[in-house]
Amino acid sequence: MLVATLLAFVRPAAADELVVGALRDQDGRPVAGAQVVARDAGGSVLGRDRSAADGTFALSVPVRPVTLDIRAADTDPQRVRVPAAGPVVAILPRHRAADLIPTVADLAALPAGDLASLASVVPERFTGYNGIDDRGLGGGYGAVTIAGLPFYRRGDGADATSLLPDHAAGSLSVTDPLDALWYGDRAGGGVIDADPFDRQDTVRATDRDALVAGGGDPTAILATSWDPDGVRQLAGVRATGSLGPVQAAFVALAGDTPDATYGGVGLDLRTATTALDLGAHLALTRDAAVSPYDAPSLPDVGSVAELDLDASARGPDALAVRLRWLDEQDLFEGGSGAHEDAALVIGTTRGSAVRTTIALALAYGADRDDDDTRTGLALLPSISAVAPLSADWTAHAGLGDATIGIPGTAIARSSLGQAGLSYADHRRLLGDVIAYADGTDDPDAVVRGYAASLGWEFAPLLSLRAWAASDGDVYERLLPIYAGGPLGYGTADRTTQRQLLWLTWDVPLRLDLLVRNGALEGAARIPFSSRFALAVGSYRRGATRVFSVGVTGR
Repeated sequence: MLVATLLAFVRPAAADELVVGALRDQDGRPVAGAQVVARDAGGSVLGRDRSAADGTFALSVPVRPVTLDIRAADTDPQRVRVPAAGPVVAILPRHRAADLIPTVADLAALPAGDLASLASVVPERFTGYNGIDDRGLGGGYGAVTIAGLPFYRRGDGADATSLLPDHAAGSLSVTDPLDALWYGDRAGGGVIDADPFDRQDTVRATDRDALVAGGGDPTAILATSWDPDGVRQLAGVRATGSLGPVQAAFVALAGDTPDATYGGVGLDLRTATTALDLGAHLALTRDAAVSPYDAPSLPDVGSVAELDLDASARGPDALAVRLRWLDEQDLFEGGSGAHEDAALVIGTTRGSAVRTTIALALAYGADRDDDDTRTGLALLPSISAVAPLSADWTAHAGLGDATIGIPGTAIARSSLGQAGLSYADHRRLLGDVIAYADGTDDPDAVVRGYAASLGWEFAPLLSLRAWAASDGDVYERLLPIYAGGPLGYGTADRTTQRQLLWLTWDVPLRLDLLVRNGALEGAARIPFSSRFALAVGSYRRGATRVFSVGVTGR
């Protein structure tokens, strides 16, 4: 009897059941940080886990559960049944109120597909003659890149805003102006990167634009659009791979517009040691204007070389360091010039309740033309804080300097101060209000204003996203000293107001209705198979009402 009892104690326990799965939202993005609770037929808890950054989870339980209870931010709780065998795949529709920055599905559905129109649905992004910027900050010049590649022509101020064909941008990533130190010139007006490879539609054919993308790894894209000013075309490829312990990603782009041809290559390298994450980014681009008068003796060509080296420690409160260098060469109307922007940047984020982000850059600038060379050094600080006031309310504020990149000036800088209040119930309502002031030197200008943004899913699958901004500018410019007299430097002022209302009804039929600066736009995507949909849209381009129709496919 004693031997039997001892054997019972040392007998191996029954093997645990391993339940694995993946969580995705309605756009196919992974749902990270979701709480997953496994229950048996009686409702007892068998195990718990949280989904990883890629949306996967794994539960080790004594017996196979019957159901999983899943809770995630910005979604409704769900209970899903566990199949008798195999992984669990669950779709958690994310509330559109949480997507103030458009997703890949949003960009594919919007009726107007040029980069300026796509970017202007991002809260407080202004689009105009100077390109795309955040609230007119940084002298009204933001930084715009394509797949991480910078395209700038300093001679006429052209950037990447007008290069891409319509709907060639599959996703947008946005950098706050308070993080301008990490990028450099122009980032005081924010940074927007348009990625042609990260997209929902892999096939598109309408009466306004067309594209085909795919191939796995490497991924290739061919895109074109027929615009009022002419045809735009793009060809690109992206490939990833491993070189021993180093992860590498390569991208190459080439395209043309009615008034320019451009091309560029970029390489990203990532590796890690036991204590550090290391990275490097290299980009080379060229953007050349096409003369309408066939006058090659008066060229307008801009080329950019960029190099970033990164090192960051792991864990909370870790330091990050970046050494960055950007060199812009310019050939404009027979004259040549160059501008160099470099910096050593150190930053960290600290605190558990109140999160404070601090960065400091030692910046170097050099501007050269045919007659002169100017150099300068500056210390550029940035500090921002986010403080929870309750479970739903958060206060945020920040101060920061940035360089503008004005031709003829070694280092022209802007200084931003802002404070705001945010509300989020992590389900159906998200709102933010912010007040700000931004001053620049060389040229001298001051921008003061306020902005508000809202995301509200007021009924299942029916959501409203909106933003509005208003500011007053005081800036220095050449003005007549008296009526009809000679010009002299004086101050001028202007008021800018921008608004956007965006209503979306989602899944399976998708309808989008927008009011953008007083103009009505609309689009419908009507699926007729598991992969293809009919796309219909109407929008204004300048003073003209444009209609489009075609087919899209995933």
